[in-house]
Amino acid sequence: MKLHTCITKLMIVPLLFIGVCDISAMAETIFVPEDVQTIQEGIDKAQGDDTILVSPGRYYESINFNGKAITLKSENGPSVTIIDGWRLGDSVVKCINGEGPSTRIDGFTITNGTGNADLYGERETIGGGLLCLHSSPTVLNCIFVDNESSYLGGAIYNGERSNTIIRSCKIRSNKADRGAGIYNTKGAPEIRDTEFSNNYASYGGGGMYNYGSNASVISCTFRKNKSQYNGGALYDYDSTGRITKTIFNNNVAMFSGNAVYRGHRSATYIEGIGDDNFFKTVHDTVEGTGGYMVARGRAVGACCVGTGCLIVDEQSCVQAGGSWLGPNSSCDEQVVACPKPNTSDINTDGVVDMMDLVLLMTSMEKGSAN
Repeated sequence: MKLHTCITKLMIVPLLFIGVCDISAMAETIFVPEDVQTIQEGIDKAQGDDTILVSPGRYYESINFNGKAITLKSENGPSVTIIDGWRLGDSVVKCINGEGPSTRIDGFTITNGTGNADLYGERETIGGGLLCLHSSPTVLNCIFVDNESSYLGGAIYNGERSNTIIRSCKIRSNKADRGAGIYNTKGAPEIRDTEFSNNYASYGGGGMYNYGSNASVISCTFRKNKSQYNGGALYDYDSTGRITKTIFNNNVAMFSGNAVYRGHRSATYIEGIGDDNFFKTVHDTVEGTGGYMVARGRAVGACCVGTGCLIVDEQSCVQAGGSWLGPNSSCDEQVVACPKPNTSDINTDGVVDMMDLVLLMTSMEKGSAN
């Protein structure tokens, strides 16, 4: 009887050990192009928490995560691992099936996307590089460059309920009508440690356009972004986002708000600490009728920057090239009257100088080209 019991126990233990091994082996790594030839094949094959590890190279694909909570990662980073949407007529990457933060893309250059036409039609494409619809993936260490959509989101489109996390990325030289870098609508995305540079919007929001959104922008840089109308770096419409420790440097809007344009019912909150406040050049103005801005930790008051008024501390006002009206002063139009715009002051920085001439000549060249 004792011998039988001992044999039974010995039989059970290996079975339990095998069961544990099966559970740990559920998450696999799929290698591209060793195991499968394309990234999309890797996604199609992947299950559960699998990782797709991609070797250096240029992959001409438009990929769809198909709702899978998987990690797509490059072996050696974005400089040598490129997903190229050249002549594919679509977004380069799509998350349109309820993907969450566990869907991760890490370390790729995403380029030459022309946007998806399913929502608005072929003449109004959206999301040149990345399209998120009701999805909230995590995007890390990626470069979005030379993507273009004819309507919204040259590099990235975050649609309704898309709370995408974007960290340590570079978004440069993308084009769109609105939001050449990123277009956010009716969601709460988080963008951290990311650089927006040389993006161009034919309407508004060279770097970013927020529509009914609550976007968090943390420790980012907006540099040399342009808009043909308002909001060279950032355009807000009916939005209440937060911008923290973010630098605006040499952004240009042809009409209003080189740095930020605050449109209808917008109350963007800008927070700065120490010397890492908001503006690096006098041309990065803040304009518009929506909301107000505050720099924490110091006495704040009204600051006339160009033809607009904002609430900041004295140092921030001086860095912006503005005139500070003292602590606890108000931007109420009945209390403060900032200078009216000069018809030759194209960039609305309060002075007519060489920058206005350059902008005028650029506008004339574009007009003649059209």
